[in-house]
Amino acid sequence: MRRILLVEDEKMIRYGIYVMIENSGVPYSEITECRNGKDAVEYLKNTRYDLVLTDIKMPIMGGLELSRWICDNLDAEERPLIVAISGYAEFEYVKGMMKFQSMDYLLKPVDREELGKILWNAEEILRKRGVESPDMGNSGDTEVTGVNRYKMQRAVDYIRQNYGKPIDMAEVSNYVSMNYSMFSTTFKEFTGENFSSYLRKLRIEKSKKFLLNTDMSILEISQKVGFEDARRFAKVFKEETGLTPTASRDKMMAEKK
Repeated sequence: MRRILLVEDEKMIRYGIYVMIENSGVPYSEITECRNGKDAVEYLKNTRYDLVLTDIKMPIMGGLELSRWICDNLDAEERPLIVAISGYAEFEYVKGMMKFQSMDYLLKPVDREELGKILWNAEEILRKRGVESPDMGNSGDTEVTGVNRYKMQRAVDYIRQNYGKPIDMAEVSNYVSMNYSMFSTTFKEFTGENFSSYLRKLRIEKSKKFLLNTDMSILEISQKVGFEDARRFAKVFKEETGLTPTASRDKMMAEKK
């Protein structure tokens, strides 16, 4: 799955679903968040998304209207898969969304396992359509197949679930029962990055979410994402983003207003 568009007006629910997607193990290259259907339309005009998860009832423009816009304005081959998110009282709206090719629906409060099943179902549909998974990289390599592919996906899942701990490649290669050297080579073929770079970038991306969505201190965030101290975290963060964590938080908060 390449790009996911998450449309939900309630900030905490949106953040919760975002985290569930990240922890599901489903490969993706980007998750874009927006607060209503109108904002989503602007993204869809400029970017091709593979999956849209949308709340049904939102201010300005709800999920039903958004689904109708997608069907009316995007060619069939460009239309993303659509998953409706609703409360029990809005189930009649879900039926309406099915008319606009909504593939499935989720009831609030969103269940992690149910969301995971739907995401993997969407991934299977996309693969059958020929949409390449981002975790497969762009090298055209065909050696990561069968058992190794399964082990690499387990490795990625393990890293995403344990990035906040002091994990290393020896631990993960042992977890998936692979020779250290073979794991190193196969992991890079599968993800397009070596282990340390993948873990480093994941930790920085996670830290951005904490900077934007919580009031935790820089020290707390550094510990939350697996760095031994705040100084090391700040150094790596600036190397990856060009900004200090504090400056990045200020910038993201200003853009959010």
